Amino acid sequence: MPWIGWIDEDDAEGRLGELFEKFKGPQGVDHILKIHSLNPESLDHHYDLYAHLMRCKSQLTRADREMIAVAVSRSNDCFY
Repeated sequence: MPWIGWIDEDDAEGRLGELFEKFKGPQGVDHILKIHSLNPESLDHHYDLYAHLMRCKSQLTRADREMIAVAVSRSNDCFY
């Protein structure tokens, strides 16, 4: 898996700090979002795309989409 540097939550300032606060979950900001820390605008767009794909009207249920995400994450050896 490639290594991508990021700005840690404790070091995030300005717009990045605002976005990290907005997207922070119970265990902090997910790594998939942290990889955008060097380009906060891409973080905002990434989350919008994710939210659209997971919540828009579709023939797949939300549960179906979550199961697909879990299966892909497992296949990629990523925590989901």
